[in-house]
Amino acid sequence: MKFVFSSLVILFLLLSIGCKTTIDIAEYPKTTIHKNTYLQKKTNLSLSLITTGYSKSPEAFIYRGGNLFKSKKIAYSSVLIEHPKGNFIFDTGLGTNIDLQVRTNLSFFQRVIVKYKKLKTLKKTFSENNFPSDSIKFIIPSHFHWDHVSALSDFPKSKVWLTTNEYKYAFSNKAKTPAFIKEQYSSKNTQWKFIKFKQIPYEIFEKSLDVFDDGSIILVPLPGHTIGSVGMFVNLTSGKRYFFTGDLTWNLKAFQRPSEKHSIPRKQVDHNSELIKKTIVKIHYLIQQKPNLIVVPAHDFEIQNNIAQFPKREK
Repeated sequence: MKFVFSSLVILFLLLSIGCKTTIDIAEYPKTTIHKNTYLQKKTNLSLSLITTGYSKSPEAFIYRGGNLFKSKKIAYSSVLIEHPKGNFIFDTGLGTNIDLQVRTNLSFFQRVIVKYKKLKTLKKTFSENNFPSDSIKFIIPSHFHWDHVSALSDFPKSKVWLTTNEYKYAFSNKAKTPAFIKEQYSSKNTQWKFIKFKQIPYEIFEKSLDVFDDGSIILVPLPGHTIGSVGMFVNLTSGKRYFFTGDLTWNLKAFQRPSEKHSIPRKQVDHNSELIKKTIVKIHYLIQQKPNLIVVPAHDFEIQNNIAQFPKREK
């Protein structure tokens, strides 16, 4: 059965060869890059990354124009931010109960689609390094798909930040598997905090939120992949800057080309393709204008491999 499914996927990919593989940037207005108005203070901030698992996929499946016969690793990761005002994680990666969550809620074909290789969970990595899980004050999922909120139950004392739109959609009848697994986030004990963006432009965005009021962590709305996705800028004291872009694309090359995901996964997981294309083009221009900004798609294993892996930190 798995062979039949894989054969069909390859057939669809082969049939799509010859179609236009890049976004026509001429169809979109040139991006305005705003002056960053937040006061940047020197803060004892650190960043590290924890990879909780991975899967493999043909590059052509990850972005249009990729090589059909070249395999890419897809990371399932979490970003740890340690800040004097409180530690938090951005996305959770694969949690302790991921196998049960997938086996209970997904059909056989859906399990084939989301097949993954587990590594150590975030909670286990913290435990082995004597890092207190209770120090995680809050969790900011980039969005509520299964591979980004699987470990919420591993941190029951942590508040969960999300947009109102994401919350409403995630609990609606429209949120379906394999993208959403409601069991992961439906606990009645969850402490929710709704992100309220301010009308303060930041980089290419009209709205933003300074998490600690010191210019170190800036959240921005990234709707398209899901209705209420968020992105995160991290400004380290060293001057190094990161932009975590969730699942807007699955690989940095998609921003550089620019191009979307292949049509097969796109139709399964993306909420608004046109909105995604518009934002991809904006980030494409941002990368050109600010080459020192490190853009990190949530599943780009190669890019993430160059970030300090916990317990190492970047400051």
